[in-house]
Amino acid sequence: MLRFKSITVAAVGVGLSAAGLLAGAGTAAAGTSGQQVSVSTRWSDQIRICGRNQADQEACTGWIASPNDWTALPGWWWKGELTIQGYQQENGEYRVGYCDVPPSQSEDWTKCNLFGTL
Repeated sequence: MLRFKSITVAAVGVGLSAAGLLAGAGTAAAGTSGQQVSVSTRWSDQIRICGRNQADQEACTGWIASPNDWTALPGWWWKGELTIQGYQQENGEYRVGYCDVPPSQSEDWTKCNLFGTL
């Protein structure tokens, strides 16, 4: 009887562990170590973001097309002050804006509203 209980407990433990792996970390897990950003632009054809990532290392994106009013950057996690550069192809000009990203919050996304700047 004792052996049966041990096997049952072990099987339940393995089942719960597997369920945890299948469920994943969830969307809120990322909100505790940086945020993904969405940048509003009107002037820029392309943007580039530089700042600290979730591992607290300096990082920069490449130039990203920003044809719409909002450009989302999924898969990049940021915290602290970001430097966001904008480029307009028509006249070859660059502009710079800044955005503060909290290291943690209830959501995974921060909106950087640079509509009047970039």
